[in-house]
Amino acid sequence: MAIPNFENTTVLVVEDDEMSFLYLNQIFRLTRNHVVRARNGHEAIQISRINREIDLILMDIQLPDIDGNTATREIRKFNPELPIIAQTAGKTQQERDTAIESGCNDVLVKPFKMEELTGMLAKYLKR
Repeated sequence: MAIPNFENTTVLVVEDDEMSFLYLNQIFRLTRNHVVRARNGHEAIQISRINREIDLILMDIQLPDIDGNTATREIRKFNPELPIIAQTAGKTQQERDTAIESGCNDVLVKPFKMEELTGMLAKYLKR
């Protein structure tokens, strides 16, 4: 599999779990994305409001303060066009539907493979 090159793109990774973040960060190193991290929903809202260089948000749904769905709704108030991909361990269709209804463009179900993530990046980063 050829690894896509997303050089000159910035992804905000909203992830509180250190091991999950390390896995994602390894993928983003391979794809040459610049990564900004938020560890909770409040940080995600604040960073996405301030940093206009962000091209895509990878939003964990289960976060320690406000959940990813609530953070997504808040981000949509000031940035309705920014692609947001939910990442969730939730296996039910209802959980995926809730993420879409909150404003996420798409959903990745954990655990996901590198190819699934890079496919989503290609779809939303238009590369």
